[in-house]
Amino acid sequence: MAKVHISQLHHTFQRALTDMVAGEAIEARTFKKDRGIVVLKQDADHFIFKQFGFDNKTLAFDSVSLLKQLKKAIAKEFPRSNMAWIVHFKGVTSIETLSTDHTPQPSLF
Repeated sequence: MAKVHISQLHHTFQRALTDMVAGEAIEARTFKKDRGIVVLKQDADHFIFKQFGFDNKTLAFDSVSLLKQLKKAIAKEFPRSNMAWIVHFKGVTSIETLSTDHTPQPSLF
């Protein structure tokens, strides 16, 4: 688990999405870990996006649409946050069972 300043969160996601392979996921949570965003890479250009906290939704995107959605979700889920927790997962098959079935991998950052 790594901490990232909120001003760098979108850039961190953008950089991670280009390096990720299918079956990897990246999760960002607030300091209290009660709200956050998860992105799972399905294949070369398809991602599953999950937002939880103020809004709870799970959607599928391509990389361009995902970056636009991330910007909106960061503003919504991290309105007064200074720092975010970042966790990277490998071997993920379902975004719904991510936190119960998988242990975090060493940080990419």
